[in-house]
Amino acid sequence: MSQLVKLEKRFEVALEKLELAFANKTPVKISESPNKKKELIKENHNNIDDLLTKIAQLESAAKDDADQIDQLVKKLKEIFEIEYD
Repeated sequence: MSQLVKLEKRFEVALEKLELAFANKTPVKISESPNKKKELIKENHNNIDDLLTKIAQLESAAKDDADQIDQLVKKLKEIFEIEYD
C-alpha cells in the first residue's frame, strides 16, 4: 500500500511540474527584426521539445508504474485467495 501512496505522490509532483511549466508560458511580443524572430522561434521550439521529452518520460514512467501496480494487484489477489481457501 505504501508503494501506491509513493506512486500517487510521484504523479502529483509530475503534474504540478507540468502545470508550472505551462503556467510560466507567457505571451511574447515578436520583434520586427528577422534575427530576433528566428532566435525567439528557435528558443520556443526548444522549450516545446523539452516539454515533449518530459511528457514522453512521464508516459514511460506511468507505464512502468502501471506494470508494478498490476503485479501488486496480482499478489494481493493471491494473498486473498490463500486466506479464503
